[in-house]
Amino acid sequence: MPLALLGLAAAIRLWDLGDPDRLYFDEKYYAVDASDYLARGVEEGRPAHPPMGKWVIAAGLELFGSTPFGWRVGVAVAGSITVLLTYLSGLRLFRRTAPAALAAVLVALDGLAVTASRIAMLDAVLALFVVAAFSLVLLDRDARLRTREAGEGLRRSLVGSRYRWLAGVTLGFAVATKWSGLLAVGLAGLLVLGTELSGRGEPFRQATRRAVAVTGGAVLSLLMVPAVVYLATFTGWFANYSESYAAQQACEAGDCGTSVGDRLGTWAQSQVDLVDYHVGLEASHPYRSSPLGWPWLERPVLVYAESCTTAQQEAGECEVPPDTRARIVMLGNPGLWWPALLAYPVLLWRAVARRDGVAATILVPLALLWVPWLAANKPGYFFYMVPVVPFIALGLARAVQATRRPRLLGAVALALSAAGFAFFAPVWLGLPLESDALDLRFWLDSWN
Repeated sequence: MPLALLGLAAAIRLWDLGDPDRLYFDEKYYAVDASDYLARGVEEGRPAHPPMGKWVIAAGLELFGSTPFGWRVGVAVAGSITVLLTYLSGLRLFRRTAPAALAAVLVALDGLAVTASRIAMLDAVLALFVVAAFSLVLLDRDARLRTREAGEGLRRSLVGSRYRWLAGVTLGFAVATKWSGLLAVGLAGLLVLGTELSGRGEPFRQATRRAVAVTGGAVLSLLMVPAVVYLATFTGWFANYSESYAAQQACEAGDCGTSVGDRLGTWAQSQVDLVDYHVGLEASHPYRSSPLGWPWLERPVLVYAESCTTAQQEAGECEVPPDTRARIVMLGNPGLWWPALLAYPVLLWRAVARRDGVAATILVPLALLWVPWLAANKPGYFFYMVPVVPFIALGLARAVQATRRPRLLGAVALALSAAGFAFFAPVWLGLPLESDALDLRFWLDSWN
């Protein structure tokens, strides 16, 4: 089953990956930065994000050269592994193969997950590290539940298992891909705290001591370890300090020191500048949208558009057949996202009224990876939801599992997702269509 799911995901994400045969959308930033890493060790211009995701892109460039396939394959592999990790997480949650496989297939066939995995951007890489950390936290939970005994001392709660520390490493990679990976740090901490404190029935004083111990251990494993990993991902920056944008700016300001202290000081200031950049960023873009509409697919993101005009046809310069148009739209699969809207109340009810720990465990990442975007009180881009897709799929699978007819409803969910993929694949893979056929794929006015 794991190999079949990985094969399905990879087949979709690697198929004709070299098309479009040019940089498109934000590839012009991240693929270029990744090329700079291989040539200079650092970006030539001002970076907008930490380096880890761009190193993943650079790995593909190193292996396959500076081609469209080369700068996309690293992200495609990350997206394929995410499907596998969704399945493994589902096994830990559901203890059954069928709902775990259902969740993985839903991710494999989701349009947002697919399009994000076929473009040299950072969000699919971030999703990989977030789901990997979640999976490791589940492994830590199972390891702790197996070894937990009555009267257990506080040391085990403080230290946890080796999986908790590996989750810290993975969280460091997530934050080093995009700072929104910090949301995953929060969800990991909540899940670890819940594991250690629930179901013990300890007196208040002992429970308080254990909470303090767990919190202290979480600071070490889920905050300090990620911080060290985050800093380590800048090794190329420190090694090629004089080539960095920050060093050149510091030199223009009259401070050209290259000592370890100078480099650390400039690096720290560059992180502050990066915070200021994102906080103050008010760029206008036709596909920016309110996070409130993301769960129901209010505003997808058009990332590629191609058509063949009469002049291009006469000049022999068409990228698509005459009288056709090609689009790539970062749009979730309605066969997953819209049924999931019905699943969320079910999960909440089961978590509160039925004390369903599985439903609660899924609700934590669903909430923490989305709600903070609402608190930001500014529009963003729908593709920020890429790391949430595996948890949407797990949530729908859990809601199906909790019904009286899980096999029937599971088959319905699978059929809806497969039908959605078959219908929307042309606008996820950039396949040329006649205008009338293409317009049929844009169901809502806000999708245009």
